[in-house]
Amino acid sequence: MAWKISGGSAGQSTTAAAWQQRQQNFQALGQALKSNSLSAAQAAFASLTANAPAKALTNPNSPLAQLAKALQSGDLTGAQQAFASLRSNGTGSGTTPALSNAATPPLPKPTLLSGNSVNTYV
Repeated sequence: MAWKISGGSAGQSTTAAAWQQRQQNFQALGQALKSNSLSAAQAAFASLTANAPAKALTNPNSPLAQLAKALQSGDLTGAQQAFASLRSNGTGSGTTPALSNAATPPLPKPTLLSGNSVNTYV
C-alpha cells in the first residue's frame, strides 16, 4: 500500500524553496572556498546574500560581514576563515541565522479537515 499525502499552503512551498535555495548557495560558497576559487566564491556569496535582510551585513564584527569584506578585497584565506567561523556560528543546517528570514518551514500535517486530503492507493 502506498500513501500519497497532499496539502499545505503555497506559502509553505515558497518558504521551503527559498530555504533550500539558500542552503544550496551556502554549500556552493563552501565548495568554492574549499577549491580555492575566489571568483566562484564571490559569485556564490552574491547569490547567497541577494535576498538577505539588510541587517545581516551591517555588523562589521559578524562573520558574514567579515566574509563579505574578505571576498571584496580578494583575500581568499580571510574568506575561508570567516566562512569557517560562519559555519560554527550557524545552525548546522547549511545556512546561518543571519540569512534566514524564517525558520525551517514545518512539513504540512495531513488531515481530513480544512481542505487537505489523504489519498490511498493499493
